[in-house]
Amino acid sequence: MARAYIGFLVACALLCGASAFEWHTCAEGKADVSHVALSPDPPQAGDTISFSIDAESKIAVAQGSVAIAVAFRGLPVYSETKDLCERTTCPVQKGPLNLSYDEYLPPIVPPGPYVVTISVTSGEATEVADQLLCLEVDFEIAPPGAADVLEDISSGIKSKLHSGRRALA
Repeated sequence: MARAYIGFLVACALLCGASAFEWHTCAEGKADVSHVALSPDPPQAGDTISFSIDAESKIAVAQGSVAIAVAFRGLPVYSETKDLCERTTCPVQKGPLNLSYDEYLPPIVPPGPYVVTISVTSGEATEVADQLLCLEVDFEIAPPGAADVLEDISSGIKSKLHSGRRALA
């Protein structure tokens, strides 16, 4: 029984550490971010990673851009700028705003800590742009097969705990 308990604690530590992502705003903007979702959590090389951002826009926006910058262990590894209307319905009205972003992670992506900075601005490139929102998402890419290992550990612990309860009954 003590082994099952120790195994349970180890699995909890692995599961809690492996699926935690954090986000925070990185600049004042014309939209208030209320929720960010990352799926799957934790992502693995070979997955398609999805970000969903819910915010409340304080202004109406006809067009704009979404800049994505990715850093691995503090080093820039990828960046791109896309049209805002590719990520949400335009024109953006004052009020609820949902942005989504999907990106395939090639199998060669190394596991470890990543920071994705997402910056959304209004207007055309020739205009002075308003910062709509800026946020940073910190997460870890799990090694290949980590989700399967964690599932196996969790299933084994549940089974041992269940059989332990039967033995006590």
